[in-house]
Amino acid sequence: MTRHLSPDERIDQILTAARTCFLAKGYFATKMDEIARESGLSKGGIYFHFASKREIFRSLVQQEYDAAMAFIDGVQALGGDVIGMLVQLGEHFVEQFAADREQPRFMVIIGEMALRDEAIQEMLLELQQSYIDRIATILELGMAQGQLRVVDARSIAVMLKALIDGIQATFAVGFEPDLETLLPATMDILMRGLVVDPKA
Repeated sequence: MTRHLSPDERIDQILTAARTCFLAKGYFATKMDEIARESGLSKGGIYFHFASKREIFRSLVQQEYDAAMAFIDGVQALGGDVIGMLVQLGEHFVEQFAADREQPRFMVIIGEMALRDEAIQEMLLELQQSYIDRIATILELGMAQGQLRVVDARSIAVMLKALIDGIQATFAVGFEPDLETLLPATMDILMRGLVVDPKA
């Protein structure tokens, strides 16, 4: 007997199918019929949970950022050494890009949609600001503890976000950096600019 899925499981089923379709054909070329076929549900079953293809896409965007925010919040909640937090965050995101090649590609699709759809652009800007705010909070903690140089935390957070986005973009187009050298070299450069010299 087929197990009855809960509403949340149905939603996940639809989102997984939609993500597969968007990655294969892009947002605009994907039809609701194709999402229904990929999910194994009827078109009516899709519309029972989502009013439109855009609503499905917005849910996928939110899902991507919720996962990232949850990890950042988890690292911050553990407390401890701020430099260790930054290293952990950098390692997590770069290793995630390498392990799941579809994730960087989907972020490119999100960026394309932001250029064409004002509502998606506004949503993306709000989520980006939330991401930057969290990183800035960690940097401010490091500055308050005397671990990091006192500079404009938000500007550095924007720079770090841009760095992560750039690495993500290289994975999206199929470039495969050597993670064993990329991570240590990147963190070394950043730390030389941010970390307080105990001898100074």
